[in-house]
Amino acid sequence: MKARLLLAILFAATLGAGPALAQRVPVPIIDHPNLSVANSSGKPLQADQVKQAIQEAAKAKGWSLAYEPSGRILATLVVRNKHTVVVEIAYAPDKYSIMYKDSVNMKYAPDAQADPRVNTANSGPNRSGYTGGVIHPFYNNWVGELKEAIRVQLLKT
Repeated sequence: MKARLLLAILFAATLGAGPALAQRVPVPIIDHPNLSVANSSGKPLQADQVKQAIQEAAKAKGWSLAYEPSGRILATLVVRNKHTVVVEIAYAPDKYSIMYKDSVNMKYAPDAQADPRVNTANSGPNRSGYTGGVIHPFYNNWVGELKEAIRVQLLKT
């Protein structure tokens, strides 16, 4: 009997959580500039080895890649045919960067001060005075997972 009651409560809570989850407030975009390249051997890598590690990590996480003439990589992630994020990955033998480039359906705003969703809902001490771009919080999760996959792949090199 207690199990049924608990199940009913959990079910009701889940139904009510749907709209709340859909209304996530944008958060500051976290870029990852100048990350150090580290590998298990401690030997310096070549740029092509870093590029290969980025390619393998991105593929494993479901990102598609396009290559710019400047030697940078545009990585795109499409989630449930609803959300799209694009990051630019610059790399060299000793470092790489992952930076926001574009998004679709991710609540992006280039200036947090001009976005009332941020200033009213996130007016705590961590957000006050923030003037950079904001985005759906899942963006930072997805990019963080890509960053970690690249780090792990580099350690295998």
